[in-house]
Amino acid sequence: MDNFLIYDEILKKDYCTVYRGRIKRSIDFVMIYCVEKFKRHELSNLVRLMYELDHPNIMKFREWYETTNHLWLVMDLCDGMPFFYTRDFCSCFFICFLCGSLKTIIVADGSLPEQSIRSIGTDICQGLYYLHQQDMLFCDLNPEKVVSDGSNSFKLSNMTLSKIKGENLQSIFDETYDNYLDDVYRGKDRPKAQPETHSYTAPEVLKGADHSQTSDLWSLGCVLYEMFSGRQLFDERNPKILAQKILNDRFVLPTARGLIKPSIEFSSLLQALLNKDPSKRLDWYGVLTHPFWTGKLVHLIRPKTISNNKSLTSDLQDRPSTSRLATDRPESNVSFSLSCTKTSIQIVNPVKLDESEIKIHQQDKHQQHQTIPVEQSSAIINDNIDRLRKILFSKSELQLTQIAENQKIQKTLPFKYETKLLTFQSGKVENLSRLSSVELLEHVNLIRVQLTSNQNQQEKNANIIRTKLNLLNYIGCMCIEQTFFADTLINNEFHKDLLTMINHGPSLEL
Repeated sequence: MDNFLIYDEILKKDYCTVYRGRIKRSIDFVMIYCVEKFKRHELSNLVRLMYELDHPNIMKFREWYETTNHLWLVMDLCDGMPFFYTRDFCSCFFICFLCGSLKTIIVADGSLPEQSIRSIGTDICQGLYYLHQQDMLFCDLNPEKVVSDGSNSFKLSNMTLSKIKGENLQSIFDETYDNYLDDVYRGKDRPKAQPETHSYTAPEVLKGADHSQTSDLWSLGCVLYEMFSGRQLFDERNPKILAQKILNDRFVLPTARGLIKPSIEFSSLLQALLNKDPSKRLDWYGVLTHPFWTGKLVHLIRPKTISNNKSLTSDLQDRPSTSRLATDRPESNVSFSLSCTKTSIQIVNPVKLDESEIKIHQQDKHQQHQTIPVEQSSAIINDNIDRLRKILFSKSELQLTQIAENQKIQKTLPFKYETKLLTFQSGKVENLSRLSSVELLEHVNLIRVQLTSNQNQQEKNANIIRTKLNLLNYIGCMCIEQTFFADTLINNEFHKDLLTMINHGPSLEL
């Protein structure tokens, strides 16, 4: 918590106190939650899913800490007064933004016009689609978990009941409960991985099926329905009666304030999303291209670059999902053709030959029309094969070897440096964090001068080499410990100096 300043207390409930805070040396304001430890199972699940997510329509997780009696969670500051609360019939807590949640906007206005629904729904779809691209399922999408950041942008929040596709969330909760039974769960009931109410739960999930992208799209339809009508699609407090309504009641188009009927486009979208049969429910392609959005979501559809889609689908059925690893990567001149057993690589761009190779090629082509002895023709063929081998991949280069526990791969040593070998005083992380932006820039320039000194000379002196190696270890250690230092190096093009050392500098091996 040393990196944050805590200001006023926003709200205090039975199990949580919420503060408004600020990151030191910045104007970046955050919300800081102080939560009782027996909510660890939900907080730890939220952290493991959200700590790497980075999307404008997903609430940003910053950090979390543990003290003797509490867990501390740092999140983006959204417009509204957040609080945790627990209803009598469920022990599961969730985050609600008293002024900034979509639920409170619906309650205040009664219903929203389709123009507002389109704007808010676009943000919800973009955030939910991003999660599905990461193989994550929200599992409990409802208006209370859609919050505003105060800049006309809405974000998905509180992923305490979310999971990765194929996971058993109850097993994850049980494992946390068993591991901390003597510490924080003594006398507490075993937590259940289920929402407070099933008003937004898909029919197939109520029948025992696992959550899926299709069930999340059902919940999306429920949220859109509630925005237009001002009431829940299935508003019933009795759990048994609620389940029967979700499973059996026929869908009826909503009306706003009892008079206004939805447009043809919006009616079509609701009917397609709220189909009780998951196999007939609208999929993501249908959602993103639906005319109700007026083309605002079409940019999310990625162009198909593989001609044979059927073979690709059959090849990928038996492979683990790689969407979290392969999304948003830059284009390259190498295309990968995936199969269940091997990976083949093909060159997309033609190989450029230099002038000497072009002349040889022309000579070989001219000699094809001449009578060549057998021995000479064999030598020419072997020479051509040798040249081809230099520009083409060989099968041995494409053999994939497991990295884990591979004795042939040298383990990377951690960055270690000696403070006494540094010629400046900012040799510790805490010292570096106290520097202003101007002082930090001067510090980077000082490192650059020391690292690039005597660049064109042969450095035979072992002390000079040791000093520069120590300086490189210092840079690596600081970049790992403080990301702002790494950003400063990149912004000042420090990597160009490192590349110059690699290309033109002498060896730094001792």
